Amino acid sequence: MNCYILIGGGSKRMGRSKADLPFAGSTFLQRIIAAAEPVFDAVIAVQRAGGEAADALRTIYEPRHDLQAPVFGLWRALLDAPSRCFVLAIDYPLLTSDVLQYLAGRVSQSKAAMVVPRWNGKLQMLCAGYSPTLLPTFEPRIASGQLNLHGLTDDLEIIEEDELRARFSGEPLMNVNTPEELEEAERLV
Repeated sequence: MNCYILIGGGSKRMGRSKADLPFAGSTFLQRIIAAAEPVFDAVIAVQRAGGEAADALRTIYEPRHDLQAPVFGLWRALLDAPSRCFVLAIDYPLLTSDVLQYLAGRVSQSKAAMVVPRWNGKLQMLCAGYSPTLLPTFEPRIASGQLNLHGLTDDLEIIEEDELRARFSGEPLMNVNTPEELEEAERLV
């Protein structure tokens, strides 16, 4: 199974790119790569058209578009994926290989088109497994302005937070998008 890391986000709430954001002696991107490489067959970066390629990763590019939304990165990943894949934002600097191994195992075993964990009460759509069978839904949704990843399909398996917290300590699926969340994550390292 391939893992696609979305690196083309605007990072408006953080105020700067998260890809090279320093964290615990590394960067967000380096930490995500280190967690993903032992788990997946290939780790591939997905960047906006015209963006910089990721160091040490094969980088694929979204088609040119004027809007900013992760749906474009997910769509591009699924166009590249030979089969079921894992899509991951760089917003998870506390993520570990153990957690990814568990999630990837659940994705592999599932028949659902999407396998999404819930953490802190929210579905983590950018730390989830997807099937290329979803590809026909993208163009009509984007054309109608539906850029949200929720509602892509009813064929969804949710890995509930209670199950994950029983298996893993700490906050491995903490989504870090703001300077305040970054400070909190730094306290947890």
